Amino acid sequence: MPNHLAPPNILDRTMKLHELLPQMTLWVGLVLMLAIMFNRYGKKLGIPSGLFFLGLGMFCGEDGPLHIDFFDFDLTYGVGMVCLILILFYAGLEIKIPQMRGAWTPAIVLATVGVIMIATLIAVFVKWWQPTASWTESLLIGSVLGSTDAAAVFAALVGVGFKGRVRQIVELESGLNDPMAFILVFAFTSIAMGKEMSSAQIAIDALKQFIIGGAAGLFMGWVTMLLYKFRPSQETGLYPIRSVACAAASYGLASIFGGSGLVSVFLCAIYLGNSALPLRSTIMHVHDSLAWGGQITMFFMLGLLSTPHRLMNPQILIGGSLVALWLAFVARPVAVAMILLPMRIPWRETVCVAWLGLRGAVPIILSTIPLLFLGNPDVAPGAQLLFDLVFLCVVVGCFIPGAVIKVIPRWLGMLTPKTLAQEEAEA
Repeated sequence: MPNHLAPPNILDRTMKLHELLPQMTLWVGLVLMLAIMFNRYGKKLGIPSGLFFLGLGMFCGEDGPLHIDFFDFDLTYGVGMVCLILILFYAGLEIKIPQMRGAWTPAIVLATVGVIMIATLIAVFVKWWQPTASWTESLLIGSVLGSTDAAAVFAALVGVGFKGRVRQIVELESGLNDPMAFILVFAFTSIAMGKEMSSAQIAIDALKQFIIGGAAGLFMGWVTMLLYKFRPSQETGLYPIRSVACAAASYGLASIFGGSGLVSVFLCAIYLGNSALPLRSTIMHVHDSLAWGGQITMFFMLGLLSTPHRLMNPQILIGGSLVALWLAFVARPVAVAMILLPMRIPWRETVCVAWLGLRGAVPIILSTIPLLFLGNPDVAPGAQLLFDLVFLCVVVGCFIPGAVIKVIPRWLGMLTPKTLAQEEAEA
């Protein structure tokens, strides 16, 4: 179509993008370089990398020097889910089934019943702290904070060895518990908007999503291995693209049939990671980079969404800090103890599993769900307050237990001799 016949709005958008592209690429490059540099020093200081990425987003955001006004929650949710797919897929590829013996049952129970218990305990505290909040709102906050974060957990445990089944349980739990949190958040958001849902409906939906998601993931893993075997590519660069396509397809297949796409992605990756994967080293390196890119993107966009001056509201600052401490020292330890001790998991391992329940970008993404329905402030009252509260909880959690993640395991003698030797060498 000749330019003079093109709709003016399309021309305006094209010209605007053309003019902004050099600035956008410059800032993206600078942000990525700063993120990588800060991540290196953050590890030495014991500060989780996600905190730096959040900080960079806040620096570029509304209250920062660049004053970027970014409030697109739909885009953030969509990009966040894509990033989460890449992170979960790499996490699944890393898991070796022979090493997970004895960890599946406690991890699955923690990923389902544990999320419900933690959400309930958080809701009890929120209701006590803010009596004016309804039980639905309190349970919505608890559901958002109920699951651990795979990106935060896997990043924090790099190079750290634990005795017993601590690492195996925590890694499996972090990869399996997001779907339960998503189910609860959607359920309580619907209830807050006037839709009736019974506990039986929520339980049936959860079971359905786990079964369909698991079946879809294993099926896609099987199909992908068949394609690798019978239709090998001539170019080695296409092998990682196949695995990326597999991750996307497994999520879509499960979601179309009403299952959990996240469970599908995680189990599909576990299937592939424990199969005779061709060019394994190349595929793993590519997915490692994609997972890091997803983590940086996710935290940076969530930092852009935040507004620091709102976080200074005493209701948010004090309430969010107290909820984060309650989660770290009461809600998760109580829930984990009630689940693992009857399974005869040693108490030292139980304490370590409770301490390693890190929160990251996933709760913040979950907190955008009520905001997706905020066409009118009367539709979802307090949704913005929920986002700010959860954001502050995650920031506090980056320090406790995030920055002192090895303290409790060291006190309990649960770190392996190799890890202790590495700590002495670094000191």
